[in-house]
Amino acid sequence: MIVLFVEDDQKLAQQTIDFLALEDIDVDYVSSISAAKQVSMAQRYDAIILDMKLPDGDGTLLAQYFQRDRPETPIIFLTGQDNISDKLSAFDAGALDYLTKPFELAELTIRLKLLLTKGRTRQSNFILADLSVNFAEKILSRGKRAITLSPQQWILLALLAQQSPAYVSKQQIIATVWPDQDVSNDMYKSLLSRLRTNLTGVGENCLLFSAKKVGVALRAAMD
Repeated sequence: MIVLFVEDDQKLAQQTIDFLALEDIDVDYVSSISAAKQVSMAQRYDAIILDMKLPDGDGTLLAQYFQRDRPETPIIFLTGQDNISDKLSAFDAGALDYLTKPFELAELTIRLKLLLTKGRTRQSNFILADLSVNFAEKILSRGKRAITLSPQQWILLALLAQQSPAYVSKQQIIATVWPDQDVSNDMYKSLLSRLRTNLTGVGENCLLFSAKKVGVALRAAMD
């Protein structure tokens, strides 16, 4: 498999490339938006890793470009930008995952492999039973019932949908929703409870399941 890595920090890029090579993942590396567009004309990639801030523009613009040109290629942002607004912008632009710096190379590898095993198909639309999600337009409904979510709930839903029906660990949820923040267990449980309540109306089956020491899964039924 081969990925495109767009990052202007050459030292970080080399460390990442060397680590991914040990996992049998080949990397084409560029440091700018213009260079990324040029190399992608001759090569189809299994995944794309993008920085948010690049010398010649915002990485979300490049994500939008790839979304139009090759929507089947999954995108993960690797960036120092940790605001919720940045993460929502990344997901709006077509990203399926978002990892903030500093980061562990092992975690990047795991997240990257998860994307590669999802069929390499962009998940702008997600359907589970009678639940329908359009991440691009931020439209969510269950049957005829429209559902409104907070920004944090959208981030969590995107993460769970991306890995559905697999479980997502508490650690990954916290790292994605609250990067570089101290998060209490009450905050974590409250977010899960609010999302579960929004997704489950009167008479509707639960779609959000928690398993002790395993994590949370978005699926039609508990195993």
